[in-house]
Amino acid sequence: MSIYFKNVIIMGMRAVSFDKNVSEWMLDPNIHYLNHGSFGARRLEIFEKQVFYKEQFERDPIDFLDRNEALLESSRANIAYFLGASLSGFGFVDNATTGVGSVMNSVSLSPGDEVATTNHVYNGVRQLLKHHARKNSLLYREIPIQIPIDSSEHIIKLITKGLSDKTKLLVIDHVASASSILFPVLEITKICRERGILVLVDGAHAPGMLDLNISSLDPDWYVGNLHKWICSPLGAAFVWANETKQKTTRPLTISHNLDQGMASEFSWQGTRDISAWLCASDAVLLGQSLGWDKIRSTNHNQAVKFQEILTESWNVMPFSPLDGCLIGSMVTVELPNRAPQEMNDCLKLSERLYREYNIEIPIFEFQNRGCARISSQLYVTSENLNQFIDALREIIHS
Repeated sequence: MSIYFKNVIIMGMRAVSFDKNVSEWMLDPNIHYLNHGSFGARRLEIFEKQVFYKEQFERDPIDFLDRNEALLESSRANIAYFLGASLSGFGFVDNATTGVGSVMNSVSLSPGDEVATTNHVYNGVRQLLKHHARKNSLLYREIPIQIPIDSSEHIIKLITKGLSDKTKLLVIDHVASASSILFPVLEITKICRERGILVLVDGAHAPGMLDLNISSLDPDWYVGNLHKWICSPLGAAFVWANETKQKTTRPLTISHNLDQGMASEFSWQGTRDISAWLCASDAVLLGQSLGWDKIRSTNHNQAVKFQEILTESWNVMPFSPLDGCLIGSMVTVELPNRAPQEMNDCLKLSERLYREYNIEIPIFEFQNRGCARISSQLYVTSENLNQFIDALREIIHS
């Protein structure tokens, strides 16, 4: 049945299953896809919905963009509610890194102030922070947190010790991209608040992976992707600001709605394709039809299982406890002996796994050791992991 919203028809979705059936996704079924964490993946229904929105726009662009503003507002409200984020501080952006850039352009810091993060920071964000520090005569520093990590308390202790009197902004991962470690952002935010330090949480991987209530975490800013674990189309992400920062937080592109409030400014950043933003709400609803708690627990339990299998098979130390208390839906594991350890060799191995074995998985260097990051999603099976283990064994012994 179709649902009519003003002049736009929103097509009903076909029934979806909880089976590990890659045919329900846009992915090539011939590829063992263990890299959901990089760009996510789209179910057929969401891909078709985006095509539908694009068709509606092309039929009458003015009507779609100017007379159906409630479509975008409805999507924004649905996603903010799902994430436990106050609506007045919620704005769409293209990706989490763009959100970080918006915050860095908006925050007021003085020459000599320090921007701190950790050595688990996503490299794209690392370069962005370095650029802003250099441009504005700020100090930039990474607090070292070496693996393995045995508890959240260990992370809190190291970060607390690493803050200085010059630290004015802490940029902290919620789920670290390279190490896959969950950071205790609630406790870290409280510590920073007591010391007058602003907090920006990079939650690129968190939406859909974790059960979020962003407002209760109460950082100054929170950014996240919607295309990864919520599985919306690429180009859907958000930046959230708490009440004290909403008046000064602006998008990178300033347009007609300047000084009309954060939500309004982020809703119009110049002419753009908003289909990914609209589909993000559809992706949330699709997840609800399956049960988000069930999705999260299924993915998490499989990631925990994969960590145990790989560390035992390769005889390596896990980066975090095997009970899974510090991981979500993906896990990073050190490669076995005789496997590449330096970045260039790791990248070559990743490419060889793809070209010769149809295995898509990130292989990289982290803290002076070769690593593999395995993502768990509903379409991933134990057979996918076994194919990777067998292929790596064959390559090492060849």
